[in-house]
Amino acid sequence: MLAAVHTVTQWLNEAGYLAVYIVLLVESIGIPSPSEIILLFSGYEVWLGHFSYPIVVLVAAAGSTTGATGAYFIARLGGRPLILKHFRWVFRTPERLAYWENYFRTKGDKVVLIGRIISGVRMIISFPAGLFEMPYPRFLLYTILGSIMWPLIAVTAGYLLGPHVVSGLEATKKYETPVLIGLVLLIALWWWYERRKKKRQIITPVPEDDHIDAQDTTKP
Repeated sequence: MLAAVHTVTQWLNEAGYLAVYIVLLVESIGIPSPSEIILLFSGYEVWLGHFSYPIVVLVAAAGSTTGATGAYFIARLGGRPLILKHFRWVFRTPERLAYWENYFRTKGDKVVLIGRIISGVRMIISFPAGLFEMPYPRFLLYTILGSIMWPLIAVTAGYLLGPHVVSGLEATKKYETPVLIGLVLLIALWWWYERRKKKRQIITPVPEDDHIDAQDTTKP
């Protein structure tokens, strides 16, 4: 943790806003990066008077949006052939693939918006959106909204913590594992709920032998 803090503070001192942009861009492409740390310390820099609050939030949002757009088009232009060729087993059936495609086209906005705020999910959420061909204008709109919300939260936290940023990071580290476990359980519960809802929507066909022509019942 201390090594990561030292590296981030060096980046901020040497590159300023550019460091914020690059770290958020890299994370949104799917590469692990210390976005939480750099945004918290950017808030501390705002507290010191070295950074402008609105500028650092906008720069972070621009980095996230740029990286997310890149990941979206990587998945949209090249992801489907790769999935169909090597990872078809992930979706089991063409119907399952079509279901998720329809889901992201109709409800992907909520998933993208919330995903931009959750640690870890931010790295990957653009890939399924592109793979399942969520309309790009909607993807871009909710990506921008989520990309603004996340630095607003983190930079504000860094500003409020002020010189206590390091101790704050150490405190949140204790809750990282329980939060991740809770997130996995929520995803599993959501998947189970969607599966049950889909089963209820399936109408079981009535066997032909059970059909009785109403006109036949009048015949002797």
